[in-house]
Amino acid sequence: MPFTSESQLKTIKGFFFTLFVFVSLTLSIRFPLFSAKEMSSVTGLQSVSLDAGCLRKEKSRILKFRRQNGSTLSVRSSVASSPQSLQSSKMVTLKSESTVRVGVLGASGYTGSEIVRLLANHPHFCITVMTADRKAGQSIGSVFPHLITQELPNMVAIKDADFSNVDAVFCCLPHGTTQDIIKALPSRLKIVDLSADFRLRNTDEYEEWYGQPHRAPDLQKEAKYGLTETSREEIRSARLVANPGCYPTSVLLPLVPLLKIQYMVPTLMDLHLMQAHLIELRNIIIDAKSGVSGAGRGAKEANLYTEIAEGIHSYGITKHRHVPEIEQGLTDASNSKVTISFTPHLMPMSRGMQSTIYVEMASGVTIDDLHQQLKTSYQDEEFVVLLEKGAPPPHTRNVRGSNYCVMNVYQDRIPGRAIIVSVIDNLVKGASGQALQNLNLMMGFPENTGLLYQPLFP
Repeated sequence: MPFTSESQLKTIKGFFFTLFVFVSLTLSIRFPLFSAKEMSSVTGLQSVSLDAGCLRKEKSRILKFRRQNGSTLSVRSSVASSPQSLQSSKMVTLKSESTVRVGVLGASGYTGSEIVRLLANHPHFCITVMTADRKAGQSIGSVFPHLITQELPNMVAIKDADFSNVDAVFCCLPHGTTQDIIKALPSRLKIVDLSADFRLRNTDEYEEWYGQPHRAPDLQKEAKYGLTETSREEIRSARLVANPGCYPTSVLLPLVPLLKIQYMVPTLMDLHLMQAHLIELRNIIIDAKSGVSGAGRGAKEANLYTEIAEGIHSYGITKHRHVPEIEQGLTDASNSKVTISFTPHLMPMSRGMQSTIYVEMASGVTIDDLHQQLKTSYQDEEFVVLLEKGAPPPHTRNVRGSNYCVMNVYQDRIPGRAIIVSVIDNLVKGASGQALQNLNLMMGFPENTGLLYQPLFP
């Protein structure tokens, strides 16, 4: 029967056009893609910005997918491996022009290797340079076998590093070595420094606690302290961020909200009102415990297995280098000078940190007031978890491998005193995870990108 209806003719034309497009796309994606130009012709992305290292990473993923699934070239986006996106993951071919090329300085240490692990599933960050003077020429998999699947450039000595193909840097070097290196880096780079070199604003205080003069005072003035939950606006616009230490992170997150808030209390005879903090500035006692990885990867007799196992010991009593950093953060929050009593302990475990903090509540303040203030401060935060009132204390094993800080506050049996317990993974929220959280902000991405790993258990 002849087709005389105009609508029927349009339907037939539409059908053949759709069939033509489908066949064309099916044929086109069967050709191997080994250049950014060819990739853009398939994906429709006309301005793909891929470095050689990023391209190698994508080739490896495509080839692996081919071996497993025939010749289909679509590969799952790395963002699909995050818990939040498993239900709605989309199929994509490669990272687009939003790719940020990242350098990791000091990749052979614990914090450096943790950066590499976290970036493996980051949808926007791609490692193009890794430095490690003593491991120069080696692959990341030969130094850290758990990272053997990562297709990354070999590590090079810092003097041989090429930063022309780098947009941002994680500096995971020991304190004292970072200042000269950062001074020599191109000024266009965004930098997150995981050492202690730029945490203390007062360079005289740095010299007092670290035993050497500060060699980059101008950079110190530029650096922003990177406790993400309390300083994200400053971090967002910063070029250089000083990533907090592990102990300060576990202490400042629960204490800053209690010192920042002020409430009105009546004075004698109610003649007028005065402002007060929820907790007293005096007699803050911190008992903190860390896994051995917090001492770094360098060979030290005190960190040998037989020296650490089956025991616990205090160290750095009255002179631990994180004391001035904690006091600086508490002083900033309260606008008054704060001093603390801080005693750290080394635990026979590889990672994890717990801080038990003893404070005096201000007159008229109850434990419910403290809990409510912490709830108000952190109810919308991704990585800070306040337990329900009366819940068992948090455990380090329940944050292992994650970027979470879990805390709670308890009434002491001594009237007027409270006990706060917080736990973190010292290598993630206490170091590399928070560093990634900060660089996400600096580069304009959601700060949880690449960090939605659930804790490891058992």
